[in-house]
Amino acid sequence: MSKRNRVLIIGDAMIDTYIYGNVERVSPEAPVPVVCPSRKVNCLGGAANVAQNAASLGAEVMAAFVIGDDENGQKLQTMLESSEIDCAFLCKESEQRTIHKMRIVGNNQQIARIDWHDRYSLSEHTERKLFSAVCAAMERIDIVVLSDYGKGTCTERICRDVIRIARDNHKPVIVDPKGTSWGKYAGASVITPNLKEMNTFSGAKVPNISEKIETAYGDICGTIHIENVLLTRSECGMTLLQEGKASHFPAKAREVFDVSGAGDTVVAALASVLDVNMDNLIDSVEIANIAAGLAVAKPGTATVTLEEVQNEIARADRDEIRGKIYTEAEWERLLQTVRFWRMTGDRIVTTNGCFDILHRGHIRLLEEAHKFGTRLIVAVNSDDSVKRLKGAARPINAEADRAYLVAALSMVDAVVLFDPRRAPYTLSDAQRASMSVNAQAACAEAPMRLMELLSPDVHVKGGDYNLSDIPEAIFAKEMKCVPFENGYSTTGTIQKTKTAK
Repeated sequence: MSKRNRVLIIGDAMIDTYIYGNVERVSPEAPVPVVCPSRKVNCLGGAANVAQNAASLGAEVMAAFVIGDDENGQKLQTMLESSEIDCAFLCKESEQRTIHKMRIVGNNQQIARIDWHDRYSLSEHTERKLFSAVCAAMERIDIVVLSDYGKGTCTERICRDVIRIARDNHKPVIVDPKGTSWGKYAGASVITPNLKEMNTFSGAKVPNISEKIETAYGDICGTIHIENVLLTRSECGMTLLQEGKASHFPAKAREVFDVSGAGDTVVAALASVLDVNMDNLIDSVEIANIAAGLAVAKPGTATVTLEEVQNEIARADRDEIRGKIYTEAEWERLLQTVRFWRMTGDRIVTTNGCFDILHRGHIRLLEEAHKFGTRLIVAVNSDDSVKRLKGAARPINAEADRAYLVAALSMVDAVVLFDPRRAPYTLSDAQRASMSVNAQAACAEAPMRLMELLSPDVHVKGGDYNLSDIPEAIFAKEMKCVPFENGYSTTGTIQKTKTAK
């Protein structure tokens, strides 16, 4: 990410062990299956899984967990550190035993679960120690997560004190709740129950239907004194409830393999991309929804990576080449996609041109442009714009065909059509003063309005340009020029065709 969110996660950490094997017979001693184990897998569970997901999604994570000063506690810390999670704020207590759950899986079916030390019992001394660790971390963080699994870490005192100090320091607090005692979460920024948890809290039986949810829970934020309620709804996606407003987000999963751990992924993704001032909450929920769709397509409490989210963003349409093409009427859809790309750390590169008859020079320009970042957006002149630039006989290929050919190239992430006369831009006096005479003259057919909206990290032009001669350069953080490929141009190709005749 351009700026990695620094996330402090407080909650119930545990180790999940899976023993996988085959079942071929029933025990002669009792009517139970005999499992012949083939492999054993240790995973981070509970709040530790949230921490691991946040780290894999690009956040800088600090863990404030109470764990036992025992073998499993050491194992849990080692696993956290291997995921580059800061363990400086862990509270190891000799009177605690680290929670450990073992699942026996035979023939892909869970047969039994063994729970060791199913609860942390925090004394007043331990509560003070944990809160002191939170206070020590507060200046180093952007976001706080309370991951409550009902195992004893998120006591009434801890929750209230953590939320108070976070608010005093202007840090958003995201809560993944448990049980029905939600009063301890009052004052949090976002709470993320699933529909079952919400119904358990309210005592209602609201069906998983958007209209019914709005009617039943439209005023829930005021009731629980939490600004935003992100309700996860399994195959129906998510609903963000705010005071007097509900926003629905359809599920993004292509297939559902296992829903376990999806809630952890939602919280982790939200914490990883949410701004401290929360002005990108809607976009953050969209990204969390995408991450959840990836999580449920994996077995167990699987971790979703930043790269997977980056690749999945806007992929629903991009499975077809047409989905990479944005008309002038679809600029807002492109801008939303670019916001998502930026929130997950992508570096945006733009270039522009007519691309009338695609040739080797074009391909080299796009190949080189892509090297300057992670997402390449190509702005293609409309037919009318090409005529104004090249004459009445051009373009040879219509704008839809030119855009399609460019979009078919693997190095291109998006193609956007533009016509400066349909999206005019007026230069300020300061902008005009910064440009050469040539740049001012070129403004008439340059994608000025589009570049202002995109504000690319790098803008690329083909040829030997003086940077002050490129008008749209004023909207890019950096400008690059790629030399033309000698002997290749659309005009030259047309001329060769005429000569051949």
